[in-house]
Amino acid sequence: MKITQLLLAGLVFFLISCSDSKPKEVTEFNKKMTETIAIHDEVMPKMSKINQLLSQLETKMDSTNVEKFQPAMEDLKSGHDKMMTWMKSFGDEFSKTEINQGIQLENVDSLKQRLKALKQSHIMAEDMKAHIQKAIEEAEALVN
Repeated sequence: MKITQLLLAGLVFFLISCSDSKPKEVTEFNKKMTETIAIHDEVMPKMSKINQLLSQLETKMDSTNVEKFQPAMEDLKSGHDKMMTWMKSFGDEFSKTEINQGIQLENVDSLKQRLKALKQSHIMAEDMKAHIQKAIEEAEALVN
């Protein structure tokens, strides 16, 4: 009787652990989503810094030094626009569930498509981050 119970318990455990296995794309998607959201969370607070720097540059700018300050102001505005565009695109592409809880798909082909879209969004986020960091550094050099 004990052997039967042990075998039954072992079989149940085996079936449960087999049913929990997910395609590797699920893990990869969830990891990439976490990394992408981390970029957003790092850059988003810099939006107020961009606005502050724009205000400071506008204060320093007059008709005699427009050429000195205008490119930095345009880069800051472009960085802000990149963030807003990225957030809109990201929100349109991915559901709140995918963003907050990870992907729930089982179909490998669908997973691969979602992962491809996420990788593109991640690349755009990296580009946006680099642009914003560079624009802030250049503007701070002019303000200080």
